[in-house]
Parts: sequence; C-alpha cells; structure tokens
Amino acid sequence: MIEYSEANWPMCLECGEEYNPKRKQLGYTTCLKCGDKEAQKSIEHKRKCSAPLYNKGAYQYVGSHNDAKWIGR
Repeated sequence: MIEYSEANWPMCLECGEEYNPKRKQLGYTTCLKCGDKEAQKSIEHKRKCSAPLYNKGAYQYVGSHNDAKWIGR
C-alpha cells in the first residue's frame, strides 16, 4: 500500500483538484465530483439507448445504429 502525505495527493485530470489517494489506488484518475458528472452523462445516454425486442417484450440496450436496425427482427 502506498502511503501519501497531504503534500502529494493525486490531482484530478479534469479539474486539477486533489483527491483521496484511496480513489487513485482503485484506478480512478478523477475526483469524486468529476467522476459523478461523467457517470450522470453515461446514465442519460444509456437511458436513451433502449428499445423493445418485440411487441410487448422486454427492453434491450442498443449500443449502435447497426444494432438498432436489426432489433426485433
């Protein structure tokens, strides 16, 4: 485990603020605030990318335009 003093905490790649070293050990390169912003963008995008498989069927995630062309066929 890497020990960090307050003088050398990792810096967020998005905003330049220092963030918790434990977050860096988990593999994140952004602070919690910037990471949450990216997660919300991803959630909104994925919310718009679902389609029913067939009439009255369950919804399926559609990742590309090509997938959307062949959904339900």
